[in-house]
Amino acid sequence: MNVCPYCSEHVPTFSGSPACPHCGRAIFDVPCPHCSKRTLNLTLITRHGRVVCFSCRSEISAAPELVTAPITIPVVQAFPAHELMTSTRRAPRPPVLPSAAEARAMLEENLVGLERAAGDREMLTAPDLRALIARYLDTISAVLILDDVMLRGEITEEWLRGGDHLNGLIRLCFRPLWPLEGALLPPAVQAWVLIVDDAARRWAFARRQWLSSECGLQLMPIVPGVTTINRTWQEVDGHGAVVQRIITPGFLLHDDILCKARVQA
Repeated sequence: MNVCPYCSEHVPTFSGSPACPHCGRAIFDVPCPHCSKRTLNLTLITRHGRVVCFSCRSEISAAPELVTAPITIPVVQAFPAHELMTSTRRAPRPPVLPSAAEARAMLEENLVGLERAAGDREMLTAPDLRALIARYLDTISAVLILDDVMLRGEITEEWLRGGDHLNGLIRLCFRPLWPLEGALLPPAVQAWVLIVDDAARRWAFARRQWLSSECGLQLMPIVPGVTTINRTWQEVDGHGAVVQRIITPGFLLHDDILCKARVQA
């Protein structure tokens, strides 16, 4: 236990204050009378009869009268406002994506390379992988057919209300086209698939914007793990209060429910 050299009262070692809690005089981190550095622990005077400054090595055997005044905390002058101003990074501009026509041109151009890569010798000896590529090429062919339907202006509200039409639209414009099993393909074939699938996703983005602006078709806003159950919009499997998984998505047509989402609670 430390003892204050001024009032001879016991002082806690970990009080958190440089002053004696009894007399209020500074006893820890006291300025040295010789070098003015805050190095003195005056409780060492009562314990050892002296205290030595860490900086100038001066020896002090009595509590200096210089520190009998109450401790004052120096006021730190604030920096001028202009010195504290910082510049924040400007938000990046959104990327410029191709139109549906430009994305289709990219798709058709790279599709030739994928078809040739699918006929390589390595692919001819792997029937399962050939079937995987064949299904993907059929999907891309359906994308081009759907784009032709859009260009002819055949998609209307009546067309969208037909269940089979809407299901095909969902598959091609709102779902990923390339399956996970594509990672089994040879690297050269995967490279062609990657560039074809990139063009197809850009086409799907452009067509989703077109469906929204021209037809009023919107994907029903549901986020698994966040959105609460709403039986007006959803067909629910389970008894929870929050959507855990979307089994089939729901869609709105001009704020009307075109088809309910099927979800798991």
